[in-house]
Amino acid sequence: MATSTEWQLAREAAERYQQILVPTILGPAAQALTEWSGLQNGDTVLDVGCGTGAAARFAAKQVGSVGRVIGIDVNAGMLEVARSQPPVEGVVIEYQDKSAYELPLADQSVDVVLCAQTLQFLNERHLALSEVHRVLRPSGRAAVSLWCDIQESPYFHALVEAVARHINRETAMGLKAAFSLSRTDEIHSLVGDAGFQRIEMTVKQLDLQLPNLTDFVPRHISATPMSVGFNAASQAAQEAVVQDVLQQLVSYETDAGVNVPFRTHLVMATV
Repeated sequence: MATSTEWQLAREAAERYQQILVPTILGPAAQALTEWSGLQNGDTVLDVGCGTGAAARFAAKQVGSVGRVIGIDVNAGMLEVARSQPPVEGVVIEYQDKSAYELPLADQSVDVVLCAQTLQFLNERHLALSEVHRVLRPSGRAAVSLWCDIQESPYFHALVEAVARHINRETAMGLKAAFSLSRTDEIHSLVGDAGFQRIEMTVKQLDLQLPNLTDFVPRHISATPMSVGFNAASQAAQEAVVQDVLQQLVSYETDAGVNVPFRTHLVMATV
């Protein structure tokens, strides 16, 4: 079976994604994006590619009960998990199974669009950004996060290299695809070509504490498209992946696990 590079996860894998990756890596990254976006009380916010709802939930806390938050995704398993999360007090998040290429909102009806680590997985990136531009009100803005080059995030780099070395490169592509849109010039051109007038970019470094890697690495893989290839590999190959990552990250070790940097582009584009 080919490894998915679009992160289409079934319900069970989506639950592991929420339990394992959101608290440790993707939740802090989503929080950084929503804080960067400058949401205001009462805003209408659309989260494109919302996954299990991390960015949507942070947004709901900021816009309050007079605001509106809509999350869209084409992955039914992710949306099921998003809907199962405890409610944000005073706010109802509307989750819809819709495509980024045909947003279910009227022209000029949204104040802020969030796109947290999603654009790189889309085949029709320009079409998705054009749809984002369409639904934004005058002076509305899109806030987009995209991982920097994989070598700037040592844990991700070590894991992809270890999987490629001890299992195969096709399996490693299940994570490496997350870094397919990391060049600053390419990002800027893509957003500008969609009609946005003012584009601001910065790099945010998240120094995150990961749990003991002997346990965390297999659990992380189980919540990604790499799980199929990893589970099909021999026990020796699986153990070699873990040991390889441990060796590569020894300089980041702490008493509680490892404290390792993750670097992401944050992009603000105004209509």
